Amino acid sequence: MSTEQPARITGLLRTAADRAFDAVRDEVLARHADLRAAHVQVFSGGPIDGLRVTELADRAAMTKQSMHELVGHLERCGYVRREPDPADQRARLVRLTDRGTELQETAHAASARLHLQWRERVGDARFDALWAALQELAGLPGSPPERLDALRGRAATVAASRSADGAGARPETQ
Repeated sequence: MSTEQPARITGLLRTAADRAFDAVRDEVLARHADLRAAHVQVFSGGPIDGLRVTELADRAAMTKQSMHELVGHLERCGYVRREPDPADQRARLVRLTDRGTELQETAHAASARLHLQWRERVGDARFDALWAALQELAGLPGSPPERLDALRGRAATVAASRSADGAGARPETQ
């Protein structure tokens, strides 16, 4: 008799999500040694320029206080700046600096490479079915994944800049 337990849906989803996040995180942190894994989570929901910290916290499923801390670190490191929201002077918008734009592009390129790897691993039809099912389960509008040519372009652009500037090695700590 086997003692192996059947996989639970939450365990499977968590494992897949963790592997995806780890792959993107490792690639981003290799180019941005002044950041921690939590900073990558700020960019996991898509573009951040022009959003409020509260919106970023909601997208990342974390507290506003935690997101404020992360954005504060990103600001001190020169990735973002905060400016008043013209629609509500009490609120502040997060704006990317040039360095922040490069960070966001690196995160999106890493995500594009992961998307392409998973698509190749399971095949186009199964990947498209997975994408549609996840959108439905998450209650998101049904839109197809990004076009393959756009994904390949994004993945190649940042990869080319990595090899051109010699980036990629995270400094070792002694």
